[in-house]
Amino acid sequence: DIITNALCAILLVVMVAGVLHYGRRIFVAERFNIPTSSMSPTLVPGDRIWVNKLLFGGRIYKSFNFENHAPLRCFRMPGFRKINPGDVICFNFPLGYDEWTVIEFKINYVYCKRVVGVPGDTIGIRDGITWNNNYPGTIGVIENQLAIKNTPDSVLWGSTYMRTMPFTIPMWTIKNFGPLYVPQKGVTVELDSVGRAIYGPVIEYEMGSWPTDNMVSHTFQNNYYFALGDNSLSSQDSRYWGFIPEDFIIGIVGGRRVKNRQNQ
Repeated sequence: DIITNALCAILLVVMVAGVLHYGRRIFVAERFNIPTSSMSPTLVPGDRIWVNKLLFGGRIYKSFNFENHAPLRCFRMPGFRKINPGDVICFNFPLGYDEWTVIEFKINYVYCKRVVGVPGDTIGIRDGITWNNNYPGTIGVIENQLAIKNTPDSVLWGSTYMRTMPFTIPMWTIKNFGPLYVPQKGVTVELDSVGRAIYGPVIEYEMGSWPTDNMVSHTFQNNYYFALGDNSLSSQDSRYWGFIPEDFIIGIVGGRRVKNRQNQ
C-alpha cells in the first residue's frame, strides 16, 4: 500500500545516505578540527580541514578491535600518488598510549604535521633549518626555523623543547639534529648503541622486543615517515617521538580549509 511504499522509500534513502556518508569518510575524505597551534601559521586552533584519502589511498581495517592496546590490522587502497616531503598529513599518534618509546595504535588519537622525510630519505636540522638530502627546497615555514636559529641557546634551554630524540650521546637539539635515516621497508641498517636508541621503538614495534646490546643490524619490515609542526618553537613532533608507521597515516591534508570564525 501507499504507506508501506513510502516507508520503504524512506528506508532506502536513509540506507543510501549512510552508505554515501561512510563511503566518503573511508575512501574519499574526512574532516578534522585543529586543536593546537603546533602548525601555526599554516593551521591555527579552530580551523577545520579536509583530509584527502584518494591521493595516498584509503585505509581499510581488517579488525575493528581497537581496545586494550590491540595492534592495527589494515590494508590500503591504491592511491594516485606517494606522500612527498612538504605534504601536510593527518595520522594516528605513534605513541598512542603515551608510553614514551612504545609505538602503539589508538583509533581517535590524531595528529596533523608536515612531512620532512619519507622512507629512504636522510633528514636533519642545521642551525635551526630543516634539510632533506632528496629534496632541495625549503620544507616548512622558514621564518619559524630562522627564529630558532636566531634565539640564544640560553633561552632555548629554558624551555622543554630544546633537547630531542634519541636522548643519548651524541646529543641532538632543535638547532642541530641528525643526520637521520628514515626507515624504508627492506633496507638493512647497522646498529651501534646510538642506532639502537634511535631505532629501538621501530625494532620493538616490528620484532616485539627492544634490541639487545649484541644486535648489530636490523632489516625494516615497514615504511616510516618523519613529520614536524610548522610552529618550530612549540610543537610536539617527530623530533621528540620519532617515526610514523605508514599504516598509521590517515591521509593528506588538502582541499578547502574552513577557518576559525574568530579569525575571519
